Amino acid sequence: MEFAEQNISGVKLEKLRQDAVKKTKIMRWILPVCLVLFVGLALAGKWYIFLRLGEYGWSGPAVQGAFYGLLANLMLAVILACVVFVFYKILVWQRAYDRFNFSFKNKYVLETLTQLPGFSELHYHAGGGFSYDEMDRMNLIPKGVQVFYQSTDELTGLLDGVRFRSSNVKTGRKARGRRSLPDILFEGQIIAFSTFDERKLSKGFVQVFSKKALSQVKHTTAPLKIHTENSLFNENFVVFAENEQNAFYMLTPPVLEKIVAFQEAMEGLVYLAFYQSALYVTCSQFRNPFDAYIDIPVEEQRRQIEKDIEILCSAREILVQVSKEKEEGSD
Repeated sequence: MEFAEQNISGVKLEKLRQDAVKKTKIMRWILPVCLVLFVGLALAGKWYIFLRLGEYGWSGPAVQGAFYGLLANLMLAVILACVVFVFYKILVWQRAYDRFNFSFKNKYVLETLTQLPGFSELHYHAGGGFSYDEMDRMNLIPKGVQVFYQSTDELTGLLDGVRFRSSNVKTGRKARGRRSLPDILFEGQIIAFSTFDERKLSKGFVQVFSKKALSQVKHTTAPLKIHTENSLFNENFVVFAENEQNAFYMLTPPVLEKIVAFQEAMEGLVYLAFYQSALYVTCSQFRNPFDAYIDIPVEEQRRQIEKDIEILCSAREILVQVSKEKEEGSD
């Protein structure tokens, strides 16, 4: 975001938050105020209708025509109020929030994470992320249409010696009917670990999807559906692979148990993919990690950044089978 300040002071950042708060309050009132104003103007121009209605009744053609004209003016008043609201939200409120949000993330994400144990060699780019072509090659999530694809908040580095790359991703497709907004297919965090298990390489894709997400990923699955011997796992997940023997080689009983444990620790739907030495972990979320709140003072929000990496830390702890000592010794 071109207007995000890289070295902004905490005082100035708090002023940006206060500005976003002020514009939020205005946005909450602008629609009802505009409705009252425009509806009042529409009624003011047609007040005589009520006098004629009492004098001539509804049967008069002039009264009927004037009444239908009043209805048209009222509809126009509602439309104008909505247009003013939308323009204010996009051109004024959104810019104020984006400036505060991106400045906050550029200042505090790296500063906060580098102080946490286990993280090193960190790089953060608020506007960066996985490309649409990368998502297409991963065959991990419903990819949707490229024009609706978004990827932000790219974070790369080492966590307990394992190299990772994470980003927030949103995919969508054109909505049916006349709606202008797209249908959102996926919104959440994607994490790529360079190593899953130092003893194993996956010869082809092995995909693990939450059953609740199966209808959305049916066009991106590998050709073979795999059935495991873990009944609890089978109740919650479905596995697809390019090679059955490779799937059972990668998904050992302990690994299946860890995937179930990871799903229980997460709130959203889980998607996993194993390919060569890498592990791709995805969890749907309603809120983008690292996004700032406008109703909480800046200094208090730094603790929220630590909560926003829970998926990353849980995936490393539960799913990645690389010991810290072994990784550190290989660096």
